[in-house]
Amino acid sequence: MAEIYQDPLKLHESLIAAGLPVVGVASTGRIDYSRELTKSEQVKVKSLIASFDPAPSAEEARLKAYQERGITSEKLAWALWEHIINSNPEPYLALQKIIDDVNTLIH
Repeated sequence: MAEIYQDPLKLHESLIAAGLPVVGVASTGRIDYSRELTKSEQVKVKSLIASFDPAPSAEEARLKAYQERGITSEKLAWALWEHIINSNPEPYLALQKIIDDVNTLIH
């Protein structure tokens, strides 16, 4: 029976970064390749899967926390515009406070 993957995209990216000819990873455990793997590639895949950690990186966790607290790209752009163009730092400072709070919690 195939293993269930909690973060197939992250595993897909790890396999690609390792130079494997992967074309898709499903959460059901199915991995598709563009060609048949060599013996050494099969060993590499087994090793990568055995050591795979689906937990988000600190950067991924921070970005998710920013989004959960309402920080969007649009709000950041607007706050920076207000700060730089209109000399109004208040929106920027409000967002920076949220970012600082998140960064204190997630290292």
